[in-house]
Amino acid sequence: MDRIIPLILAGGRGTRIAGIYPDLPKPAIPVCGKPFLAWILNQLSKADFTKVVISGGHLFAVLKEKISPHIPDGMEVIWVQEKTPLGTGGGVIYAVAHSGLHPKHWLVMNGDSYLGGGWASRARPRGHGDACLVARKVEEVGRFGRLEVVEGALRKFQEKQGSGSGLINAGIYFFPHVWLNKEVSGQPKSVETDLIPGWIASGKKIHVTVMDTPFLDIGIPDDFQKAESFFR
Repeated sequence: MDRIIPLILAGGRGTRIAGIYPDLPKPAIPVCGKPFLAWILNQLSKADFTKVVISGGHLFAVLKEKISPHIPDGMEVIWVQEKTPLGTGGGVIYAVAHSGLHPKHWLVMNGDSYLGGGWASRARPRGHGDACLVARKVEEVGRFGRLEVVEGALRKFQEKQGSGSGLINAGIYFFPHVWLNKEVSGQPKSVETDLIPGWIASGKKIHVTVMDTPFLDIGIPDDFQKAESFFR
């Protein structure tokens, strides 16, 4: 049994930047000569991950065509196609159910954001039944929403309002397989607003690991324009 397997969510439509590359899914948009998602795969490969699940939906065939030539040597990718939009939470549960894999933990990641530094080697769940969220400290939390953390564990996500410095969600999670091994409901769910609040309410703990490393989210045009200089 694999201890940890990355699961990358790459199925969103990217409506806010769709006008820039209307024929490409967001994770396949080129940055510095290769698809954005290829940078994530290279990072995971350098951290010695050899098996990755990629969950796609919107323009799935295009995503697979663009990403496949950039899969690092020695890495196996399992592709899962989401037939109808299920949100991040529903997409995770669907991908786990259709991957055929049973690791102890899933490393769940967004395919449209990138956290630099050595987090992939340093951030780990503390034990078999623990979950972990990777956070980043920023000077301005307004666009992202602030994390409320108590004694190293996540208490709740605050809405995208207010200002000032604080911790934001880097979109990187380590979830035990048993938390995600559920029947697929077919109803859209969110990791942030459905799955995690439900787990916390039931008494489950999600530890928070804070990384002070470069972070990029290409979800809006202004930040997408920074991508080239970010990777250079």
